[in-house]
Amino acid sequence: MLNKNTYRDLKSKIIIKECDEKLVEISKDFARFSPHPYLHVDAPYGDKSPFFVRVEVLNALHVAYKKLESLKTGYKLKIFDAYRPVEVQKYMIEYDTKRYSKEIAQKFWSPISDDIALNPPPHATGAAIDLTIIDNNNLELDMGSKIDEFVEACASDFKNISPTCRANRDLLLRVMSEAGFTQLPTEWWHFSYGDQIWAIEHNTYAKYGLI
Repeated sequence: MLNKNTYRDLKSKIIIKECDEKLVEISKDFARFSPHPYLHVDAPYGDKSPFFVRVEVLNALHVAYKKLESLKTGYKLKIFDAYRPVEVQKYMIEYDTKRYSKEIAQKFWSPISDDIALNPPPHATGAAIDLTIIDNNNLELDMGSKIDEFVEACASDFKNISPTCRANRDLLLRVMSEAGFTQLPTEWWHFSYGDQIWAIEHNTYAKYGLI
């Protein structure tokens, strides 16, 4: 697992070799959060959608989906958020700064750097996805915190959760990591494939940059 105290600095040093792979919509095989929480507060997606990712990322997501099916009959991945234009990133940072504080917003939202083309927010590359698991009754598994709850329990390695929550987190991590994804250390729900976060763990360059 990446170190939550150093990953942002390491990310900024990762070289991007953009492969120009297109964005595609995540299929209906996956459950979705609806209404989408950011659209619900008027985030400016324009003609874009939060349920798009790069082609290879979608392929890897299907691998994770099939892995989950093989382990837990009837369980599914539920998509919270994927592609996020920079305009939406800026909007949500400002929105949560007003709701919480600047300190909390800066801690949980990837910053908009001055050299954004060299160090883009993960979701703005189409290579990051926020998701959870639902059971065969379409109920979300208890992970010890909600997505975007912005509390210490959001950290991937947070210890003070129940054995059930830990097992649920471990299940999500297992199916995603075996499909090639890298988990963000500060958010149990965030996984990357091919971006700078992913590249840190794989000791290589990033395939996906700002799009």
